[in-house]
Amino acid sequence: MKDHQFKHTNDQRRASLVYSQGKPALYSPQDFFIKRIIDVDNEGDEEEQVETRPLLQEDPYFYTEESSNRRSRELLSEERNLLQNNNLITEDSNSDIIPSTWETAVKNGLLKTSHHLEINALTKSALPLVITFLLQNSLSLASIFSVGHIGKAELAGITLGSMTANITGFAAIQGLTTCLDTLCSQAFGAGKFELVGLQFIRCAIFAITCFIPISIIWVWFSTNLLSLMVKDYELVLIAAKYLQIVSIGMPGFILFECGKRFLQCQGVFHASTYVLLVCAPLNALLNWVLVWKFELGYIGAPIAITINYWLMPLGLLCYTIYDQKVLKCWPQNFQINQAFTNWSKMIHLALPGVVMVEAEFLGFEIVTLMASRLGTTELASQSVVCSIAALAYQVPFSVSIATATRVANYIGASLVVNAKKCCTASMNLGLIIGIINSLIILKFRYQITSFFTNDEEVISKVAGVLPLLSIMEIIDCLNACSAGCLRGQGVQKIGSYINIFSFYVVGLPISYIMTFKYDMNIAGLWIGIISGLISMCLLQFYIVFIGADWDKIVVDARKRNEE
Repeated sequence: MKDHQFKHTNDQRRASLVYSQGKPALYSPQDFFIKRIIDVDNEGDEEEQVETRPLLQEDPYFYTEESSNRRSRELLSEERNLLQNNNLITEDSNSDIIPSTWETAVKNGLLKTSHHLEINALTKSALPLVITFLLQNSLSLASIFSVGHIGKAELAGITLGSMTANITGFAAIQGLTTCLDTLCSQAFGAGKFELVGLQFIRCAIFAITCFIPISIIWVWFSTNLLSLMVKDYELVLIAAKYLQIVSIGMPGFILFECGKRFLQCQGVFHASTYVLLVCAPLNALLNWVLVWKFELGYIGAPIAITINYWLMPLGLLCYTIYDQKVLKCWPQNFQINQAFTNWSKMIHLALPGVVMVEAEFLGFEIVTLMASRLGTTELASQSVVCSIAALAYQVPFSVSIATATRVANYIGASLVVNAKKCCTASMNLGLIIGIINSLIILKFRYQITSFFTNDEEVISKVAGVLPLLSIMEIIDCLNACSAGCLRGQGVQKIGSYINIFSFYVVGLPISYIMTFKYDMNIAGLWIGIISGLISMCLLQFYIVFIGADWDKIVVDARKRNEE
């Protein structure tokens, strides 16, 4: 997220309402919960206080003096751009005059923007995010690509296994590790650097301990449990084998999630991207080699995933060794008993995170489970449609994050008119992206589907549903951008209520009714999803552009900055 204006916040000059990274559509944000943070000293004494940041904050800006100076220089560069756009300074102006010029311009309302400038800024901000998210998304897509060309039974079985792993394993682990977003960030901000590493060790051991009973179920009891939900025994066997193999890689995944947060709390956000730049292509290569070159079949897909789950934390370790400055946060006189203390506070922070991440996974996995009741072909088709939808969503999702950041910082600078223009520009950009995505999916639906599978029956079913998906793309892009505006305004809690209502009250019931009562097959599933998205988009649009009290939003920003 380099290069876009107003990315960084200067505490002495203006506030920001950027408290959480945006999540995909139909997701309940972390801000739904009232949370508390824990202040833990090096000796283990604890004291609770009201939290002013959410549990799952993506970018906790706590800096040392050196990093703070560097961020301030970047802030000056960003503010210089807008000042130049308004002809308040020239390219040759000295950086020393920027802070005073900025304050004067804000005070006198001299900082103007336009929809054209905002669209350009949002596009520039979103592009690097698109690349990062596509790399991350490719980890799961590689398995779908490789297995989908074996047969529909294998594709459906891997989808069932992946769904089960998401609900019972990955969601829980991701939720548990979110406690480090608070614990590590606060320890680093308080200057207790070795405590950062100690919290990493505690959380890693805690998460691995929690996964032990889950792994036992995956390895020895998954076949029996899946048989209770799915009638096709062949799919059950494939899914069970997937779970058994992936369980070997889960400790590596846990270490990566914990290690990523260990670095992020120190202001190192690019390390995981560097790791993905290596692991994503390697994952695709491993899928091809294991599934096709060595002819291991569908088993090669979970093996490739497992290998990558161990390579990813090794990649972070290599980065840590290379950039030894982050090692100042590693405990020098660590004793093993320290890793098993203060777990109660960690659990207190982790449980809300588990609930919210599970809520994200569960909604879409319920839809997948509905598809499994229709048959092997339908489940395989649903897997392909979901993969296409997820791939297309990465572009508006990136714009959503850029929007949230830019709107929030405009509000922090009390530039309400500019914030409104940014919201409008974001919606216009979302509409453009939605139309482009829609036309591509509609025009090339058969070619796109053939990338995922060779099965003619699956191709036919998917191609029949993609016109619905093309309609959904326009709505989903608008929904993503309006969600970004909501986050920028700092009203995530309202957004969480909208998400819960739209998905669990509108979307899922309609999906069930249209699929099983009116026999609309997987098209019925997506009619329900589209209905939920329409409900969400309309409600979010109303909150952002009609119901927003901008004066109160600015006041709330100032209050939060003073806390």
